[in-house]
Amino acid sequence: MMCQKKMKHKLEKAALTLRAMPKTSKTAPMGHKSTWPDMIRKSKNGAILRRGTCVIVPNNEDITECYMILDILYEITDMQRQLLWARANHISWQALQQRYGRSRTHLNRLYNRALSLAADRYSEIKINNR
Repeated sequence: MMCQKKMKHKLEKAALTLRAMPKTSKTAPMGHKSTWPDMIRKSKNGAILRRGTCVIVPNNEDITECYMILDILYEITDMQRQLLWARANHISWQALQQRYGRSRTHLNRLYNRALSLAADRYSEIKINNR
């Protein structure tokens, strides 16, 4: 059984991997017409860019893990998926409070529940693939 901290780390790694994938007109999400899962993709408060940023090139294991995480996200509810993906992309709780009109405590409770569901599903998939 996977703990929530490990699942949180895997979600963050999947978000980084997905951002690092090469994007062409055929592989990038199309925006409003996208068939990708309904997720919050960008934060209003983006990270501050620093000089000398490095380029991350994902390896095959990272890409496989990313796709497994995305498959798991398809299996949970829309709000849970959006919360997990938003937090994996470091979108602030304040932005999420404004979006959903709920308190941080309530959102945090929903987030932890979604993390548990995703971690359980990840464990099931790992056991079945052995």
